[in-house]
Amino acid sequence: MTAANLATYSEPVRLPIGTSDGVVFDVVAWGPAQADVDFSVACMFEHEVGGAPIAGGLLALDQALGGHLTRMRAHGAFRAQPMETMLIASPPPGMTPRAVLVIGLGDPATLDADRLRQATRVAMREAIRHGARSMAFAPSVLDAGHTDNAALDMPAVMLDGMLSALRAELALAAADLSPPPALRHCTFDVGAARVAGAAQAFAAAFERR
Repeated sequence: MTAANLATYSEPVRLPIGTSDGVVFDVVAWGPAQADVDFSVACMFEHEVGGAPIAGGLLALDQALGGHLTRMRAHGAFRAQPMETMLIASPPPGMTPRAVLVIGLGDPATLDADRLRQATRVAMREAIRHGARSMAFAPSVLDAGHTDNAALDMPAVMLDGMLSALRAELALAAADLSPPPALRHCTFDVGAARVAGAAQAFAAAFERR
């Protein structure tokens, strides 16, 4: 099935990655403002590449929030510095996720695999601490004009971050140092045109882990 055909479905396309430690991982063709999950996570740089405006799912999120996301960054209330977070606990009516977390990625010129891995670890930990049963993660790097990402091996890096954070939380629970995670579903947000290829890349990375 072609990406064009996938994009015509009325329901967002959902393709499997795998299951680990009781959590189902998949990819879905939606953005952070439309993700039907308890805890939707998006990332944001301190500024976009070349000063271009944000696009794609990050733009849709900003619009759903009435422009507050970019406005707060412009005013310095949320600078999107590395691993800086902003929790939107009460999204406005019309937004699908029950809560939204935005994670800062810093300067796009210095993005590397370690920073992306850290962001996924933060996302997983915060979703679990929020008590979420379902979460979605959008790296949002393409939305900021950061298109040269082949060297990052993003699917492998993001899965590694998610799974390592999940194992750490499970270890805490096993030691009776925290409640068992309620999380049962973790989704990676992907644009409709890239969902089939992304699912293959994530599934291959999942098998190599």
